Amino acid sequence: MAARRVVPKAYAAAEDRPAARGRCSAATGVLGWSRLYQIATSPAASSITRPKQYFSASNELNVLSLVVCWTITLFYDHLQVVDHPALREVGHYNPCFGWDFPPASYVAVCCAGLDVHLSLRYAGLESMRTRLLDTDGQTSWAERFSIATAWLHGAASLLWLLLWSVGPHDGRWVEHLLIFTVCVLCRYLCTLGSYVESAFGDARQRARVTRKHTVHVVTYGLVTASLPLLYFTDVVIYRSEGRSGMDPFLPRQVLQVMDAAWVLCLATTTAFAVPEPPIQITVVDNYNHAPSRGVNDYCNRSLQTQPSPVHSITVNNSLAEEDVIT
Repeated sequence: MAARRVVPKAYAAAEDRPAARGRCSAATGVLGWSRLYQIATSPAASSITRPKQYFSASNELNVLSLVVCWTITLFYDHLQVVDHPALREVGHYNPCFGWDFPPASYVAVCCAGLDVHLSLRYAGLESMRTRLLDTDGQTSWAERFSIATAWLHGAASLLWLLLWSVGPHDGRWVEHLLIFTVCVLCRYLCTLGSYVESAFGDARQRARVTRKHTVHVVTYGLVTASLPLLYFTDVVIYRSEGRSGMDPFLPRQVLQVMDAAWVLCLATTTAFAVPEPPIQITVVDNYNHAPSRGVNDYCNRSLQTQPSPVHSITVNNSLAEEDVIT
């Protein structure tokens, strides 16, 4: 029985030909670093799937959404930021101030809807890869933690949509802050789960973990844990003491710096992520015939009763996700 592996030409052209990459347009070169762009332009028939690309795109989308929404708000009505109702309690310009109200909020909600797809897609693919890497047949605690946190982040992306329904229009800023806290913690846990799976995996996985990965995940964790505590401290004390006007408990510089640190950690998650092998799909043609000689030959073979092609899904440990990204 003849067997042959089918490698899509689009993939071969994009990944295996350096000369082809050299002829890319200037615009493509600029956008080439973007995971959102890579997902949007990846060949439909590609045999390589990179789960981490979807989580990176999710983080990238949030940062991009903040930039676009702040630009819209500042040009449309900068008083939405200057006179934001939550400003008097926290005393500084929170990154979310730029997307809380229309028209910027329309863009933010659309981006959040796309983020749901990216997050759930990542959770499914990451769970698949974790099980494929499980060579001993027993799911370790690190693997279970990675799968659980990936799906937790996917669920939190749905909860994130409530940020524009609770708070901006009804003044329930404590509930708004609670939703934000749950979502950012789940996003961090997803990053931590990916790190833990590699750090406590087999020898091949552990070898990919370096000091920069550990430093980033620890720093990101400290910032993510501290930020909600600082916000709740400001809000609770402001209300319990019956303060009025702009009179936050903490110096405004503290939260301003922590906000910037959180956005920076989010934006650099891709650069400091542990490399992981992509999922590779191999198509085996089980037709007991000579290779197809054209459209007519393919149609004639398709009309006969033949075994269906077999799709073998594996992880390619000879590659890291970053090795095959163009």
